[in-house]
Amino acid sequence: MNGNTSNTDHPSLAIFSVCADADLVSTATSAAFNISGAVYAGEFRDYITAEKRPQFSPVLKNAACCVALIDFDRDPEQAIATTERLRQIFHQKIGIVGIGAQLDAGILLRAVRNGCTEFLTKPVGQPELAASLNRFNVVRAVDSHAQSSVGRVLTFFGSKGGVGTTMLAVHLAIFMVRQHGKKVLLIDYKQQLGHVALYLGLKDTQYHFEELLHNADRLDTVLLNGFIVRHRSGLDVIASPELSSGPYEATSEELERVMDFLRREYDYVLVDSTVAYQDAKNSLIEQSDEIYIVSTPDVAALRDLARLVERLSLNEAFTSKLRLVVNRSTASDSVNSEQIEKTVRFPIFVSVPNNYFELLRASNDGEPIPPQRRSEFNQAISRWANQIDNGANGGEPLSVKKKLFAFLR
Repeated sequence: MNGNTSNTDHPSLAIFSVCADADLVSTATSAAFNISGAVYAGEFRDYITAEKRPQFSPVLKNAACCVALIDFDRDPEQAIATTERLRQIFHQKIGIVGIGAQLDAGILLRAVRNGCTEFLTKPVGQPELAASLNRFNVVRAVDSHAQSSVGRVLTFFGSKGGVGTTMLAVHLAIFMVRQHGKKVLLIDYKQQLGHVALYLGLKDTQYHFEELLHNADRLDTVLLNGFIVRHRSGLDVIASPELSSGPYEATSEELERVMDFLRREYDYVLVDSTVAYQDAKNSLIEQSDEIYIVSTPDVAALRDLARLVERLSLNEAFTSKLRLVVNRSTASDSVNSEQIEKTVRFPIFVSVPNNYFELLRASNDGEPIPPQRRSEFNQAISRWANQIDNGANGGEPLSVKKKLFAFLR
C-alpha cells in the first residue's frame, strides 16, 4: 500500500483507493482533510482479489469504518471482484464507491449486488467526493445495527486442569444460542486433544484454530466456513486437533486480525483455552472483552487460582477483564465464598452448583444438558448468560495485595 497516511492511529473514517489515478488520489486526500475524524490511508495499485490480497495497514484495521474508492476503468471484472473481496474482509465496516468515466448498466448492477454502495463519474471533484463521504457517515450514524455489530470475545481459563472449564464454556455457549438467540462461535484453543467437540458429540472436525491463525492473511467468510462445524443447537464450533502435533507460533498480529474478523461475524466468540500458552495467553487476553478464570472450591485449585490472579493483576488492563467462577460449589464446602474472596482479594462473579454426575453422563453421551431442564445448575448458567447479554460487570475487583495465600500455604 502506497501513499502518506495520517498520524491518527484510530480514525473514525479511513479512506483508501484502489487502482486510482493521481487526480483521484489528490481529491481523496483533500476531501479527507476536510472531514472531521477522517484520514486518507493510502492507495492500492492493484485490484484486491482472492489471489492478490495485500497487507492492510494498522490505520485501516483500527479505523471505526472504511471507504474504498475503486476505479472501474482499468478492468471492470477485477473491480467487481475487488468489491466482493473487500466486503468479505471488512464486512459491515466498509462502504465502497465505484469510480469510472463510463460504466455499463450491467456492470453497475453486478457491482451493486456485490456490495458497491455508490458510483461517481470522472472527473470527481472534491465537493462531490466529500458529499459522498458525508452521506456514508450519516447512514452509518443512524444504522443501529452497524453500530452494534461488533461482537464480544469471552475467554475461559481453568486455574488448573479438571475444574470443569470446558464443560461450563460448552453449556454457556448453548444457552446463549438457545435462550438469547445469539450467533455464537465456540473455539477450542488447545494445541491438542481438547474436549469441546467430544462434549458436543461432534466428529467431523478436520481443521482447528491454529490452522486458522496460520491463514489469517487469507481469512474471509468462505475460508471461515471451512473450519466451522455446526452443532444441531445452532452453535458454531472450531475444534482442537485430534492428534498430537507441534504448536503453531501465532503472532499477536495474526490473532488480532482473526479476532477482529470473528467479532464482525458473531455476537459472541467463546474461547476455551489454557494458561499453559504464555505468549498466546497474553495476546488472547488482550483481544478478550472478558476473561473467566474457573476454579473449584478445593485447596489445590484455589492455590493456583490465587497465584494466577496475582500474576494477571499486575497488568491493570487485564484486571478489569477478570471474572472469577467457582464451579461445583456446595453448601458444605470446606472453603466458602467469603473465604475465597478474602484470600484471593477478588470478587466471585458466579458460583455454579455441583452437578458432577449429570454432567459426567452428558459428556459420556456427547449431549449437553438441555437448557429447558430444571436444575440448580441450569439456573446458574441461565443467570450467567443473562449477566453477559445484559452487560453486567459483576462489580469492581478488589485490589490485589501481598499475602494472598493465607490458608493456602
